[in-house]
Amino acid sequence: MNRLTYAILCILVLTACSNETTVPKKKNSPNENTYTEKTEENIVITKDKKITFEIFNTIGVPQQKVDSIKEEILSSYEVVHQSIKPDYVPSEKINVFLLEGNQVSWGLRSEIKLYSIRTNKYPLVHEMTHTLLGYGDNFDSSKGYFTQEGYATFMENKYGKQSYPEHKMMKYFIDNNKAIPLFKLIDVNKDDELFRPTLLDYKDYTLQWISYTHSGSFVTYLIDTYGIEKFEQIYNKDNLLERLQKVYGKTVDELENDWLNYIQQYVTELTTEDKMKIDGFYDMNSAIGLIDIDVFKR
Repeated sequence: MNRLTYAILCILVLTACSNETTVPKKKNSPNENTYTEKTEENIVITKDKKITFEIFNTIGVPQQKVDSIKEEILSSYEVVHQSIKPDYVPSEKINVFLLEGNQVSWGLRSEIKLYSIRTNKYPLVHEMTHTLLGYGDNFDSSKGYFTQEGYATFMENKYGKQSYPEHKMMKYFIDNNKAIPLFKLIDVNKDDELFRPTLLDYKDYTLQWISYTHSGSFVTYLIDTYGIEKFEQIYNKDNLLERLQKVYGKTVDELENDWLNYIQQYVTELTTEDKMKIDGFYDMNSAIGLIDIDVFKR
C-alpha cells in the first residue's frame, strides 16, 4: 500500500481522538510552550464573549487562510453551541493548532488539533463538537464513544467540510454483511477495539471508520425520527442501553431493527458517483475483508 493511499484513509476517519491516552502527543507536536507566535490576527472571540480561540499557524499557511478558518470557527461555534445543552461547561480559552500532514485530527477540552489544512479537508465541526460539548468525565472513554462520535459525525455531515452519505454507507455494509451489532458499539468494555483500534494497519483505520459510520447513521436516524430534544437526554451519558429504553421507550434491539429497516426501505444504494466522491472508498472496501468476521456477528 502506498503512503498516499494510507494517508487518504486517515482523512476519512473523522475522529476526535478525545482521549490523550489513546492518541499520545508526538514529541514535536506544537503546544503553548513550543510555539509562541501570538498576534491579535490569530485571536477569535465568540460573539457572546464566552470563549476565546487562539490559532497557532504552525505550518505557515497564508493569513487569508487563517482568516477563513477564523470565520469557520465562529460559525462552527454557533451551530454547535445552539444544538444541544449537555451538563458541560467548555473551557474559556481554546487553542487551535494548524498542523502539517493528513493525520487524524482531534479535540480536547482546551485544544483542537487540525490536520489536512492544505487540502481543505480538516473536520473542524466534528472536533468543535467534542471540545464544546464534552466527552466522558474528562475527555476519556468512561461513557463510551457511541453518542459522542455519532453526534460529531452528524454535525460534520450537516455543517462541515467532511460530509459523506452515512445512510448509504450503512446500506452498503448491511448488503455486504458488514453491519456491527449496536450492543457491541455501545458496550464500554468492548468499544475500544472498535472506536480506538491500534491503527497499526489499513484494516484498523477501516474498522474505526465503519464504527464511526454506524454511530453517525444511527444518531442521525434518532434525531430525524424522534427529535434533538430526546437525543440530548442520552448524549454522553452513563448506562446507554438503559437510557435508550427510558428515553425512547424501546430496547436497543428494537431501535436497531427500526433503524436498519429504515435504511433498507428508504435509502438508495451507493452510486458510482458516490463511491468516487468518498476518498479512499475502494481501498477501504478491499480492507473490509481483512477485518475479523467475529466483529460482525451477534
